[in-house]
Formats: sequence, C-alpha cells, structure tokens
Amino acid sequence: MIILNPDAEEERQQEMLERVQTILRDGGATIDHVDDWGRRKMAYAMQKKADGRYVVLTCSSDVAPVAEAERIMGINKELVIRHQVIRHNRVEAERAKASGAPLPVDDRPEGERPGRGPGGRGGGGGRGGGGRRPRM
Repeated sequence: MIILNPDAEEERQQEMLERVQTILRDGGATIDHVDDWGRRKMAYAMQKKADGRYVVLTCSSDVAPVAEAERIMGINKELVIRHQVIRHNRVEAERAKASGAPLPVDDRPEGERPGRGPGGRGGGGGRGGGGRRPRM
C-alpha cells in the first residue's frame, strides 16, 4: 500500500506509481492488480496532511525488487507519505491475486470517532484534577 501526497501534481504521482511498477517488473515480479482507492481521510495527520491518495499494488515477487521499490519510496518523502509492504501466506496470496485488495469499509455512523465514549472525551485518567488524592 502506498499513500501519496494528495497535493502533489497528478503527473508526479503517476510517475512514482509507474516507477515502482517498473522496478518490480524489471526484478521479475508479476503485478496482478493496481487498486487506486483515491483520496481518503487518514486516521491521523501525517506530514501535516489530513488525507492522502491510497494505492494498493498486488504482486508476486522476490525480496530484492520489493526492497528496491521500498528504498525509492523512502527517498521521495515529499511525494510518498507512507508505504507498507504486506507479505501474504499462500492462501491469502491466491485470494489477493484473484480479486485484488478490498476497499475499506467504515461501518461507523457519520461523525463518530473510534475509541471515544459519549461526550467525545476519554473516560478520566490522564492529567488534571477532578479527583481526590488518597490520604497517607
């Protein structure tokens, strides 16, 4: 999975995706699917960006071309916000090869954030007063 800077020019984004695919193909990889999920909101801001362009490449490859693609993506920090390589076992790989990466599903009601109770704040703890200290 690659998360690209959504503010970068479309041409630069495409060049990066093509470069990664070329590196993989030249190393003997077969690219099964390229799933472009488009611009999506991230769970938390990264590099002062609230959203990014998500692209999932599904491929079969040896380690060397994947490592080279990771190195290239790591160098281009202004364009690639994050990248993650996921290695599947044989069963998962066959499923991913057949259908590509499934789109993420957010089944929460609109506006609800994970891990927060009613009222939108955590349940106590942390710093600040509000509690009595035990007597010594």
